[in-house]
Amino acid sequence: MRLATSTCIFPRHRQGGAIPLVESVALCRECGFEVIDLNFCAALKKNSGFPLCADDWEDFVDQLGEAGAKYGVTYNQSHAPFDSYLRRADRPLSDEELEWYFEILRRSIVASARLGVRWVVTHAQTDILSDEMGFEQNIKTNLWFYAPIVEWAKKYGTGIAIENMAEFSPEKTKHRFTATVEEQIAIIDALGDPDVGGCWDFGHAQLVYRDQLTPLKKLGSRLVATHVQECDGRQDDHFIPFIRGSTPWEEIMAYLKQSGYKGDFTYEIHGFFRNIPDELHVRAGKFAYEVGCYLLELYNKA
Repeated sequence: MRLATSTCIFPRHRQGGAIPLVESVALCRECGFEVIDLNFCAALKKNSGFPLCADDWEDFVDQLGEAGAKYGVTYNQSHAPFDSYLRRADRPLSDEELEWYFEILRRSIVASARLGVRWVVTHAQTDILSDEMGFEQNIKTNLWFYAPIVEWAKKYGTGIAIENMAEFSPEKTKHRFTATVEEQIAIIDALGDPDVGGCWDFGHAQLVYRDQLTPLKKLGSRLVATHVQECDGRQDDHFIPFIRGSTPWEEIMAYLKQSGYKGDFTYEIHGFFRNIPDELHVRAGKFAYEVGCYLLELYNKA
């Protein structure tokens, strides 16, 4: 199992302005990370200025490939843009919005495959267009949603990892589908494809479960990717492990070893870096790297 990090740890300068993805790759490598998860989430909005949205997006993919070779890094995962609800602000997504959503997902998959990414992490859809937003309706909606996505992944040579979610609204008035492991498993099994698996976000799980080892074991061999983060059980903090919260990392590392998990241990800890000055980016990143190395020591000793 390798230690990796998402480029989302370096998304913006403290004083404002986005950090280009190629620069984020360089910063991650300077911190010690040799395995990188490419975060494409900013590309959801067509006018965001993110290079994957541009007409010459394939040139951007080439630049990422050149950066990988220059800095000696491997791209293991990516995170596709997401809009987890089919209705926003009490209205359905328009045909134009849906068309762009699928196009940017396709571009993310093509880019990932070209860069050697094995797993593209995606969010399932929550169908709140139906009067009866039941389990079967959500499965039906997600089979419709994932049909072209899985086809593209197989065509271009990568895989899809469906992430476990959580109930993020304080009032808990909207159920986010795949907040439970049973829902996550149901989509994976309904798709029934070896290039579809599950991504386990430890922070999301901590928001839902007091004992996340039990559902993680239920996910079992479907687990192909991880989002490693710490939260306090109340908010989706995306902090470095051990900084806050009560995630049982010692038990988790032992389980990952004993279960034969074949994927990577991939940080998604942008919450920790959100307010850190640019001058401290690398020092903070090296600390995060050392924490990750300690966790891998626990894994190796298990």
